[in-house]
Amino acid sequence: MIEVETCAEAADSQVVGLQRLSTDFQRPVFCLLGLAFDQVDMSTVVDRVGHSARQRIRMVMSTPNVNNIVAIQQDAVFRDAITRCDLVIADGMPLVWIARLLGISTCRVAGSDLFQALMRGEGGPLRVYFFGAAEGMAEAACERLNRDGGPMRGAGWHYPGFGTVAEMAATDVVARINVAQPDFVVVALGTAKGQQWIQRVGPALDAPLISHLGAVVNFVAGSVRRAPMAMQRSGFEWVWRIREEPALWRRYAKDAWALAGLCLRSVLPLTVRRVLRSVLPVHSSAKLELSTVGGCTQQLTLSGNWLPTDLARLRDALTTMTEQNGDVIIDARALGSVDHTFIGLLIRLYGHQHQRALRLVIDRPNAAFARQLRWHCADYLLASLPSSMQAPTRKASA
Repeated sequence: MIEVETCAEAADSQVVGLQRLSTDFQRPVFCLLGLAFDQVDMSTVVDRVGHSARQRIRMVMSTPNVNNIVAIQQDAVFRDAITRCDLVIADGMPLVWIARLLGISTCRVAGSDLFQALMRGEGGPLRVYFFGAAEGMAEAACERLNRDGGPMRGAGWHYPGFGTVAEMAATDVVARINVAQPDFVVVALGTAKGQQWIQRVGPALDAPLISHLGAVVNFVAGSVRRAPMAMQRSGFEWVWRIREEPALWRRYAKDAWALAGLCLRSVLPLTVRRVLRSVLPVHSSAKLELSTVGGCTQQLTLSGNWLPTDLARLRDALTTMTEQNGDVIIDARALGSVDHTFIGLLIRLYGHQHQRALRLVIDRPNAAFARQLRWHCADYLLASLPSSMQAPTRKASA
């Protein structure tokens, strides 16, 4: 038996003048190929962006596409950076198609479409700072916004070159952005590098909104044109992108091959399970018990089969636990069948704990639950599990 360590102090990186967005376990979420996506439409995202800007609430947004899904399978740092984001939306029709195949109702919210809606003023007036992109593109995008005279204005731009994340995170760089007083910092450094920069620099930025939207800078600057709407809706926007940027064909070919492998390992078994569940339905036997370990660590014991109608209890328990700002242990030895929402909530908990430098341990997962995590590409949730971790508990609630 290993005694649980006392809870760590949260690494609260709240910026003066900004509120920190608490993790909301009540909003719709689903796991797809290892990430927890918000189940939202364009109007909902625009409303959240506008609200965060007006109320000065820090919100880091990520818009994963197929390339990002492929990358996170090998890049744990990149994956963890996305799990820490406050809003994660699906950018790419292939992701939407896969979700629908698995019975998940969602829609594409492309970063470029979102930015165009914001340019029209649908989220209210915004001051935008462009960081990164090819030389001259951020400047051109900023000048175009100010020339158009719309509700979105260019607050400034910076071309950091090809340095390291540490070099791009220098104090004078951060100060330059803050002096411009933007509401929204749009980053374009290559998604993995950009996400790392956001995680490193974000706490020092005064802007409430931050997101990596690489292609957006080129679209606004006018160096690359968007595909016709028919091609966007049909999922063939990639053909247009290759026409505009021929070098992309290698990346798209590599991503398509990797995605096919993911579909065989993940989507196929989940689809087969979905068909079997329609013939041989699983009945609810969900049980939950919340306990306290060592004074500040919360232990959540989960057992039985969990259906969508059972998840309100899990959402409430996760909210209660994270309000305690301590380490979390999940006893999963008797856990049965779970779905994409259940695993999506666990990924949100994982991101919440990592963001605050707190521990999350899934204790003694049985083979069936571990297999479900593997099918969802979310078995990384088990990575920090010691060989045995249990301590005497006292019951707090049920």
